[in-house]
Amino acid sequence: AWLGDGRGDKTTPAPLVIALHGYRRPSEAEALRTDPTRLTWPDLEKLADAHGFVTLYPAAYRGQWSLFDGLTHAQKEDGTSIEDEAFLLHLVSRLIEQNTADTARIYLTGISDGAIMTYRMICLDSPPFAAAAPLIGTAFAAHLDNCQPNPPPALMHVHGTDDRGLPYEGWIFASGREVSVPEATEHFRTLHGCTGQERQMLENLDPDDGSRVEEMTWTGCTRDGTVLSYKVIGGGHDIPSPNAAPREDGRLINRDFDTWATLWAFFQANPRSQQRPQPVSSAQSACNPLRQ
Repeated sequence: AWLGDGRGDKTTPAPLVIALHGYRRPSEAEALRTDPTRLTWPDLEKLADAHGFVTLYPAAYRGQWSLFDGLTHAQKEDGTSIEDEAFLLHLVSRLIEQNTADTARIYLTGISDGAIMTYRMICLDSPPFAAAAPLIGTAFAAHLDNCQPNPPPALMHVHGTDDRGLPYEGWIFASGREVSVPEATEHFRTLHGCTGQERQMLENLDPDDGSRVEEMTWTGCTRDGTVLSYKVIGGGHDIPSPNAAPREDGRLINRDFDTWATLWAFFQANPRSQQRPQPVSSAQSACNPLRQ
């Protein structure tokens, strides 16, 4: 793991943002072990330096998170299971004990497989996270089946509709099903007691990038601003950023939306709640999850 400490006063606990990487080949994972600075996300580090929060970049065993029980790659050579849930919770506990992390402002984000692992962590019974931002990856159905965190973290999801790696509509695989983005956000809408939805298209700052961003904000929640989704219409398996360069295959990345600045603003607005909201059913809601 790599710890970045942007605090001016090292004696005072600060917000902690834990960032989970995506899939890595074993050879790439070994390179990360020898140079853990390669785990860091430069745009997030710039924000940490500017705003004085702490970042933590854990490294998965052999580059692959234990996304669900039974994964063959989530085992050591002797057959023992990799317990990534316990690993991540241990890291959080250590930083709390060291007076580094503010217990009311611990946040989790992840890219791709890291986003799937983010959903697994925020579906624990009592997750320590105030808010989470899964990026270009959703939850496995098995996670949501028993997902009743108390209190539920606030949720911000970013995903492209043309994502071929982890599709916006979800997908079925040999060991289960990854849910669609609307299913994932609908689950957290009910946890937060939200009853309505507001939608707007963000300004098309770069008409040449081939995509637009629609912001969906759930309303009538126990606390406003706790569930957000950014739907990148025409976007692929990429993170929108004003500074995004074209991919190696020539595909353009959305440049209308600053994922990192929005993520940090969302985290700042959502410290940990001490009480669980009263969930609502789909029948009570004014939103239609199929319109997401």
